[in-house]
Amino acid sequence: MFSPAFRRFSVPSGSALFALLALSACADVRSGYPSLAPRPVEREVLKADPVPAAPESMPAPLPASADIAAIVARAEAADAAFRDSLAKEGAEIASGLRKEAGSEAWVVAQQRYSSLDSSRATVADALAELDRRREAAVTAGNVAEADAITEAAVRLQATYDAERAALDALMPTGA
Repeated sequence: MFSPAFRRFSVPSGSALFALLALSACADVRSGYPSLAPRPVEREVLKADPVPAAPESMPAPLPASADIAAIVARAEAADAAFRDSLAKEGAEIASGLRKEAGSEAWVVAQQRYSSLDSSRATVADALAELDRRREAAVTAGNVAEADAITEAAVRLQATYDAERAALDALMPTGA
């Protein structure tokens, strides 16, 4: 009645029939998994009054201008240490940076250069702190303090730029 090729596809084999029956068990509508709907206790929490918002806190008042002088003094001390290190290691760093890239002398010079560059972080941090304080002084309407901070920041910016120029001078031309 059916050709042999058609019969091969029309009658499932025993293993295919077993696989279909096993898969049909997965389609059971009863599930052992819990519902994702809110539980009664969760519904009660949702009905509760929301937690009142925390009152806005005012930032701590900034210290007086004497603190600005301390920030500048720390930055100037860090600059003096930078200048001392530059005087001691500058020539060796510059010489090592002119060696063949990857050589031992070049690697040592790179490490010393990086260390020297990292020592400038104190001046950069002082500039950032002065900037933050200047912004707070302007926001508070304290023009005199803002002007004093600006003056200190300009002085430290010149120090920072001089340190950058000193480091740039160590690099070989064309680098």
